Amino acid sequence: MTIQESTFHALPPQESIKAAIQKQRDHIQDLTSYLCYLIPLAEKEGDRVYEVAARSLAESGVEVTAEKLKELAAYLTSPEGVEAYRAARLSHTGLYLTTVKEVMR
Repeated sequence: MTIQESTFHALPPQESIKAAIQKQRDHIQDLTSYLCYLIPLAEKEGDRVYEVAARSLAESGVEVTAEKLKELAAYLTSPEGVEAYRAARLSHTGLYLTTVKEVMR
């Protein structure tokens, strides 16, 4: 069977691949992405959400505690942090869920 040209794409340069991998690693360690889901859930179900999430994330290799999640959630929902929370939600949505014109890839 022959390979059609349209099915073959050369890999990007090694530096680009390494940069993309680092970007993913940074995103995985960025707690604000998780809090986009956890804050609304904790408002509905209570602070135990942070304990369960911290345990799960720690088992996956993310350095986090329930207290750290609670502190960051408190900041992101405060008047000082509301803009950072909005930016985190927009960035996460635009880069990982759908296309958002305001988010640069």
